[in-house]
Amino acid sequence: MRRGDLVLFNLPAANRDPAAVDDPDRLDITRDGPPHVAFGHGVHHCLGAPLARMEMRIAFPALLQRFPTLHLAVSDGKIAWATQHAIHGLERLPVAW
Repeated sequence: MRRGDLVLFNLPAANRDPAAVDDPDRLDITRDGPPHVAFGHGVHHCLGAPLARMEMRIAFPALLQRFPTLHLAVSDGKIAWATQHAIHGLERLPVAW
């Protein structure tokens, strides 16, 4: 690497490094390990992170209150993940109610 070279990183891989966490492809909300880096870290922490967290605390309960029978319209194995982007996410999430 030389000064001025463009450097890209793979953010999804940072959160799923098998050298840092056991079984990184399995969702485990009780897992101990390095902090998640989706919102950055330190001086590079995303300014929108508190807003995104507040939206989740407000929007998800409101959505489930409005549509109490909301559920996946496909099996979880059929959910399409967007793999061609720097940020890991879903291509779509089919739901029904």
